[in-house]
Amino acid sequence: MAAIDKRHKETIGKIKLIMKDICKDVLSEKKMPSLDITKIGYDNTVWSEEKRMLTIGTKTVHISPDTTKKIPTFSQYIVMSNAVRKLLDEEMESTIRGMYYATLSTVGDEGNKQKFWTSQDASDDAIKAVELLTGVPREEFSVTSKPKGMISGPILLRVGGDIIDCNLGSRATSQLIPTNIMDVEIVDVKADFVMVVEKDTVLNNIRKSGFIQKYNAILMTGSGEPDRATRMMVKTLNEVWKKPVVVFADADPWGLGIALRYKIGSESLSYDSDRLVTPDAMVLGMMFSDIYDYNIPEVARLAASEEDLNRAIDMKKKQWLKDKKWQKELSLFLKNKEKCELDAFFKHGFRYLAETYLPQKLRESGIL
Repeated sequence: MAAIDKRHKETIGKIKLIMKDICKDVLSEKKMPSLDITKIGYDNTVWSEEKRMLTIGTKTVHISPDTTKKIPTFSQYIVMSNAVRKLLDEEMESTIRGMYYATLSTVGDEGNKQKFWTSQDASDDAIKAVELLTGVPREEFSVTSKPKGMISGPILLRVGGDIIDCNLGSRATSQLIPTNIMDVEIVDVKADFVMVVEKDTVLNNIRKSGFIQKYNAILMTGSGEPDRATRMMVKTLNEVWKKPVVVFADADPWGLGIALRYKIGSESLSYDSDRLVTPDAMVLGMMFSDIYDYNIPEVARLAASEEDLNRAIDMKKKQWLKDKKWQKELSLFLKNKEKCELDAFFKHGFRYLAETYLPQKLRESGIL
């Protein structure tokens, strides 16, 4: 077995220290063991004007097995911490799904047997708890998610000992972005800018049009809700390699939310915004006003659902969306109650999106 990585040793040490403190509390018989963890969620997410991103607040949660209701959560955090320690001891890697199965068991006697996890969501929350307890992002203790981000264009990556040229065959295919971004090195970037789109189907259309070659661009997608690796890659290209980043998503509140993940972050990962968020990213479309400015036929528009409308109303109240631009766009959506996918531009022809809409938006923003 290879020597344990220095970073892994440090993380193992932090986990052992947590366990040691708990053991001390148990042995003292005077103090109930406990874990104090930063609270995650909308009520502990703070907008930072200075950083131009969502950040974590100061609220904490006291987790202790002092009531029947709290015992499962406390136990789950301890079990997951130990599973991470084992993973690092063995110098192995796992997905968040794998960690769920590795710690899956039943508790209780024969008459009242139940699963240790009520769902994978509870397991995922425990992984976040380990991140917060140790101050170490999960990528550093080799827990990743299923790869979903894709990249294509003039950029060279080194993954392990292999060089990956993302420009080779870029008209025909894209490369998956490895989810353990700690193992990825950007060797060279020759693109003028980075364009992120919401969905892989849209990326495929743009790529096949020859957009990359014509405009010397890198195309990326998180295939919907972006994973951490994709967001970190975008941030590195912008802040380290100094490449402008533009983002396009569907014209609905959920698409806008996905686009803003890259630019301002999310409430569920506000504790990790410094690694994930690209404040200088420009969200250029698809704006709700584009539905009408670019004459999307009524047949290609979609009626907003009650859930869509409630989401937009909630977004209008957010401090980070008080800019007149976003207020105007959300008000237009609430007035017309219509949404639209980027794919709707195909009604104007399959090349319209890549050859007309996107270049015009990029010229208006000064990218082209």
